[in-house]
Amino acid sequence: MENKLVEAFVKQVSELIPDDAEKDKLFEALRKYQGSSDVPFLVQDLKRVLNDPTKLEIYDYVRPLIRPAHQQQYDKLTPNAPGTKLRVIKLRRRGNESFGFAVRGGKEHGVGIFVSNVQRGSQADLRGLKLGDEIVRVNGFTIVEAIHEEVLNLIKGKDEIELKVTNLGMVPIKQKPTDPVSWQYVEKESLVKKNSVPSSGYEGPGEVVKIFINLRGASSLGCSIVSGPKQFPGIFIERVGPGSLGAEYGLEVGDQILEVNKRSFLNIRHNEAIVELKGSKELNIVLKKKAALPLLNAKNMVNPQDSPTDERNEDSVSRSTVDSEDTIGDEVAEELYATVNKTREDDLEKERKLQGEEQIRAKFREQERQRQIAEEERQAEEILQAEESAREEAEKARREVEQLRRAEEERRLQEDEERAREQRERELAAERELAAEREAKEERKKQEKQAKKQQSAVLAGRVGSASSMKPTLLGAATGSKSSFGKLTKKTIKEVEVIKEEDVPLDIELEGGIGSPLGGKIVVSEIYYNGAVDRNGGMGKGDTILKVNGVALDDMSLSQAQELLWKVEQECKPGGSIKFAIVESEIKHEDEITFF
Repeated sequence: MENKLVEAFVKQVSELIPDDAEKDKLFEALRKYQGSSDVPFLVQDLKRVLNDPTKLEIYDYVRPLIRPAHQQQYDKLTPNAPGTKLRVIKLRRRGNESFGFAVRGGKEHGVGIFVSNVQRGSQADLRGLKLGDEIVRVNGFTIVEAIHEEVLNLIKGKDEIELKVTNLGMVPIKQKPTDPVSWQYVEKESLVKKNSVPSSGYEGPGEVVKIFINLRGASSLGCSIVSGPKQFPGIFIERVGPGSLGAEYGLEVGDQILEVNKRSFLNIRHNEAIVELKGSKELNIVLKKKAALPLLNAKNMVNPQDSPTDERNEDSVSRSTVDSEDTIGDEVAEELYATVNKTREDDLEKERKLQGEEQIRAKFREQERQRQIAEEERQAEEILQAEESAREEAEKARREVEQLRRAEEERRLQEDEERAREQRERELAAERELAAEREAKEERKKQEKQAKKQQSAVLAGRVGSASSMKPTLLGAATGSKSSFGKLTKKTIKEVEVIKEEDVPLDIELEGGIGSPLGGKIVVSEIYYNGAVDRNGGMGKGDTILKVNGVALDDMSLSQAQELLWKVEQECKPGGSIKFAIVESEIKHEDEITFF
């Protein structure tokens, strides 16, 4: 199999199945088939992946990868491609009986109208309507955009209806009204005989199958075709060489060729059919099995001794061997075969003439027989070579599919690693940025704290000794009985600060035992966007009396800071820290008077 065939298959699958996991399942099903040659198991595996009508055309893309002997079995087990082989069903109501079918779906459900039930023996059943048929037209009206109720109105109350339908082999289902639409395959027994009775001219007896033939590495199909007369038009297989490539693909005498590479053979001229069959190394052929047996049997009953080269073959059909270079005319007889009624001739001269003609025909028949024997021997040798080449190509294709799968896995791993690396880099950058902000903040706090200490030292120097009773920053001498020390219940305020994750209290304290503030613990700074700042209710200069019920009087500054740090660490995010404070009467720095 050519590399381009495998590459085209992988590309087509990638367009229809974007999910990597589903593609892996499809490739795994093909690998299992390569090892087991089990077509039913392959189709079961494919149905698990191709579970939506939009994916049904992949069955045709898989067909070139199926072994020749399995082509027809594969076609019988797989559903039709979407939108192909439309059928016309005409129903006429008899008396008060119903047409005998039910439908489901509609535009409001995001799907078409599908036949969900057909009553056995009803008009619908007798006319060939099948479970799973999608109705595309009703009495000439397109219903693609119709809701369920509109379709029912087109059918109900009518005595005669004409439906145009197609069958996908799938029907939409819902377990509950709120569930999304899913799809279910219809069993073959419930379907119309595969690909039969379409409106394109494939009517009549005979099963229709589709096969793919790869002629690369082979010189010919090893079969001959014949054109039917006006009463039986079409292109038919007249002979299939034993052991030929055609026989390997399941071609049989009497098969009608309906289509080759999407070109119809229903009204094609004989020489054009030969050109089409020889013009490509890859043939997608649609056949109607044994359709021409009545034609060929009738021919043999009339005169089984006739030869394809007999001069009297003017009343026969046009022939050609597909692997021959000869071009046979495409004229066909006016009638199939005339009934020959022989009477005994009294004229001895005429009898001798007939005997001479019979001898000539016998000679031609012997020559034809010898030619066929030589041709069959040559074809047998070619078939052996083609089989060996096909096995090599199949192994090569298997390796290529495996290489593609591995390359795809490596690509996905590389992409995952690249995404993980980029994520780690972003996280590290964020951590570095956060650390830098914390360092800058700590440095700012340290500088502000140092400035406060220097300011306190300056103020302490101005105050002098405690016994001098000179005024302090707060406007009263240390140890004096000023109004600052007179606290009432009305001046005490409770502030509850909610702890947030990774957000510190961010306040600075001053005072304590031995300080110019007479042992009081005072808020010297509240930093922006800290927990205290976000909570509100506390300001610079406020005196903290208690933290979570623990009194701060008679504590040094370091003891108060240690207590506050411990309470903050023990408080979990979402918890609270309760402060009992006395609000400062000095709200602005310009209210401070220095002496």
